[in-house]
Amino acid sequence: MNSQTEQQAPSYPWYDDRVEELRQDLADPEEDYEDQSAFYDTPRKIYGYLSQRVWKQEEAKRAASIIMFNCLHGIKSNAFFVGPSGCGKTHTWRCLKQIFRDRIEIVDGSNLTQDGWVGSKKWKDLLRSPIFRSGDPAILVIDEADKMLAPKHNSSHENVSSAIQSEGLAMMEGTRVHIKDGAIIREVDTSKISFVFCGAFSNKAHDIAEKSSGARIGFGAAPEPVQPYARPLTELDLTDFGVMPEFMGRIQRIVNLQMMTADDYYEMTARLGPVLWHIRQQYGVKVRLTPEKRRELAEMAYRTGLGVRGIQNQIFQLLDDARFDNCEQRSFEF
Repeated sequence: MNSQTEQQAPSYPWYDDRVEELRQDLADPEEDYEDQSAFYDTPRKIYGYLSQRVWKQEEAKRAASIIMFNCLHGIKSNAFFVGPSGCGKTHTWRCLKQIFRDRIEIVDGSNLTQDGWVGSKKWKDLLRSPIFRSGDPAILVIDEADKMLAPKHNSSHENVSSAIQSEGLAMMEGTRVHIKDGAIIREVDTSKISFVFCGAFSNKAHDIAEKSSGARIGFGAAPEPVQPYARPLTELDLTDFGVMPEFMGRIQRIVNLQMMTADDYYEMTARLGPVLWHIRQQYGVKVRLTPEKRRELAEMAYRTGLGVRGIQNQIFQLLDDARFDNCEQRSFEF
């Protein structure tokens, strides 16, 4: 990163923690919740909100904005958000949940099991949130969806994933589900719920990259490696991965997110944004990173593929070590 880049004004001013008003807004997302949710009543306004909080990923921000807008108007929109770890798939929906708390629920789908099998999480369990009891249109975001959809075979060589997907078809289409809540049976109408599946599908992305690289090797030609996710994943790619055609047929949109570069992560560590936001919320302290530490963390995030999560984990570790001797300190520089 050259000195000229260092001196440039940030493209995303929201990430600049010198702006006290914006910093306070992020530090206290509960403030003026009702007024905020009422204000974001068009796709353009919702997109503007996301643009101040999500780094790049224009397609994802636009898609999430229209899905959210559709939800507010009772229109069901099922979608896949596909991209590498740490690119902002779930973060986009976490940001929207800050102002639409009564419309969005985010769950982990990696340990979903089929009815009648050992396991504490079934399709019905994903709908236990009070959000879905109100009868208002809502969005269920299922994180780690690729782990739920990947083929898994039991001792009888049956594909358990297909059974799990089959059980979800009616919910995605729209049905009435009865959920036991203690001694009470509650009814949830899934025709008012949009299902958003977030997943990396990394095995498929790497497989496509390898095949594309091999296709470029001919007589007298040098290998030209293709990066995973260089080509967007399509419906055919996802069904080849293991998504049932019937399941895929209930998806209106596939949103492909781009892989971040080391320079992207470097810029993200300079500003409040997704990297330091959760740290400020959890620890209640200010963190500043030197250019050298930012570059080190950015290279690590890109090299390992851990993305923003990897950077946050490293900063958590630095903070824990520093606070061991001074747990009252409220400002740290690494």
